[in-house]
Amino acid sequence: MTSIINFFISLLFFLTPLLFTSLTSELFEVPKMYFVYLTTLLITFFHLINYLKGKKPLFSKNKLTIPLLIFFSTQLISTFFSVDVHTSIFGYYSRLNGGLLSLSAYLLLFLILPLYLTPKFREKIINLILVSGLLLSSYGILEHFGIDKHLWVQDVQSRVFSTLGQPNWLAAYLCILLPFAIEKFIKSKLFSLKSLFFLFLLSNFYLCLLFTKSKSGIIAAIISISIYLAIFFFQNIKINKINKSPFSRGIKGVLIIIFIFGFFSITISNPIKDYLFPQKISPSIDQNTTLNITPSEDIRKIVWQGSLDLWKAFPLFGTGPETFAFTYYWTRPASHNLTSEWDFLYNKAHNEYLNYLATTGTIGFLSYLFLIISIIYFLLKSPPSRGDSAEGREGLKYAIFASFLSILITNFAGFSVVITSLFFFLLPIFALSEPSEILNHKPKAKIFYFITVPLFLFLISKVLSLFIADITYNQSQIAYNKGLFESSQKYINSALSLRPKEALYHSQASLVASKLKDAPLATAHSNLALSLSPASTNLWKERAQVFSELSLTNPEYFPLAIDALKNCLRLAPTDAKSYYLLGKFYEAASENDLAIENYEKALTLKPNYDHASFALGELYFSRKNYPEAEKYFKLTLTLAPNNLEAKEYLEKITSP
Repeated sequence: MTSIINFFISLLFFLTPLLFTSLTSELFEVPKMYFVYLTTLLITFFHLINYLKGKKPLFSKNKLTIPLLIFFSTQLISTFFSVDVHTSIFGYYSRLNGGLLSLSAYLLLFLILPLYLTPKFREKIINLILVSGLLLSSYGILEHFGIDKHLWVQDVQSRVFSTLGQPNWLAAYLCILLPFAIEKFIKSKLFSLKSLFFLFLLSNFYLCLLFTKSKSGIIAAIISISIYLAIFFFQNIKINKINKSPFSRGIKGVLIIIFIFGFFSITISNPIKDYLFPQKISPSIDQNTTLNITPSEDIRKIVWQGSLDLWKAFPLFGTGPETFAFTYYWTRPASHNLTSEWDFLYNKAHNEYLNYLATTGTIGFLSYLFLIISIIYFLLKSPPSRGDSAEGREGLKYAIFASFLSILITNFAGFSVVITSLFFFLLPIFALSEPSEILNHKPKAKIFYFITVPLFLFLISKVLSLFIADITYNQSQIAYNKGLFESSQKYINSALSLRPKEALYHSQASLVASKLKDAPLATAHSNLALSLSPASTNLWKERAQVFSELSLTNPEYFPLAIDALKNCLRLAPTDAKSYYLLGKFYEAASENDLAIENYEKALTLKPNYDHASFALGELYFSRKNYPEAEKYFKLTLTLAPNNLEAKEYLEKITSP
């Protein structure tokens, strides 16, 4: 059984970062998370067989077990008080990572893997991680040169994301890998084939990191690697090896690394080069032709303020793990409407620490900090493994520390995804000494086999059914967007048969039924969706869409669409777009006073909202209030100079 367990552990670390597929509703995180669930169940199952045979203890015990269990307990409590328990358990749908199920998987892996991680197997795992990283970073470099530019709407050549789906996520993972590649290069004989391979490896990682243009990733790499090298020198000086072979060779290796990193940093377009050699913007460039993109750091400050306000409103246990996408709207600063991402849905706080503070409260946040501090203390104070050679006995431990530190840094300006969470929870076990000794455990009664086998077959089938449900949900969305509503209904019904309590599926079924003019079915599914997830603003907007569609054949449904948007605004009082949409609905219902009221509210929240100002201009024009109409049409042209309709209206007003 041990060899089978080792195989799945190897598969977990090697394949997880590489997986992505267009079959699922989200290409990158969803398949990775389900793969982690499946491999965790298989590892746990075969480990339990070993336990029942008396070959292994049930769980490993180390100094980090209690801090991790405390952290998990606070997440469990926060889930109990969650505003959306389903989301807190399964995770926000397009992410999954961070929900109670994902934390349970990481906890199980943390408790089981140390029992099998011998020094030899640990070395094999690290090598597999680096080879996997080589494939991932090579693909990222090829992306920069346009290998798959035709597949993405994003400018992937400008900022690569490889198999992780987002440049900052890729950068965070490369920061995890770099210290291991550096440690292996420094340990290998200089200019040997082995050292040349590891030099190529770390050069590949760093080059791909620069191509992500991720400021947080590059800063994390600089800080974590600098600390690792500082510790490396300090330790060697401390043990008086400065003139001996390992250290002198290490100095030469470090100088080579610094030279290569420095060369790449100043010759390739990236934030380091932009900072050192800022380019002057030509005054001849017409600023109106460029996109008005709000700097990411400015947007983060706004989101962080909303996160703090959310914590103040729910200080003890927060709103529940992974509920940020719903509850951020409750305290979302109005200034968010003035950013270029004003209508984006933020499902994370873009700061892992504030995300825990807002969604799990003071208790969850403090337990998270306690876990981090415990891991850092453990990594710095734990003795090196007895299986390590004298030459590398300290190097690996500090490479693990630098790698873990990089996660803490990138999490400050971002959030954990599947691969970074996997390493956050499992990196510390790489610094453990020998696996737990096999004590004379007696084999358990055979009755336990009859319990264990069916249980895990059931759990594995559930994971597979959830995965298949997502695939059919995705097929339903594709068919819906193509106007193939009967096919879409068939697919969503299949998804619901596998996962009947998923609010998103019921909302999708409601949308499809509305297109097929099946009002009772559409209403029933919409009601079910919101009973399962009443805090979701997206579901309320989709409900408005459903009743708007049904009102085309039965006007009695139109007031229900308006009520849905009103409920949405109760949850999102600073959402300018929802006020604009409500204004549109009131205008369609010929309730122009209420339409004007909502358009004005939208314009108050977002003074540069050209659609709202144009809508006001049209309404005042229809009322023959030409001074007010002229004011709003002029404002529209100030905000959107190419609006030809506004120009035509102004000409009508000003013409004799």
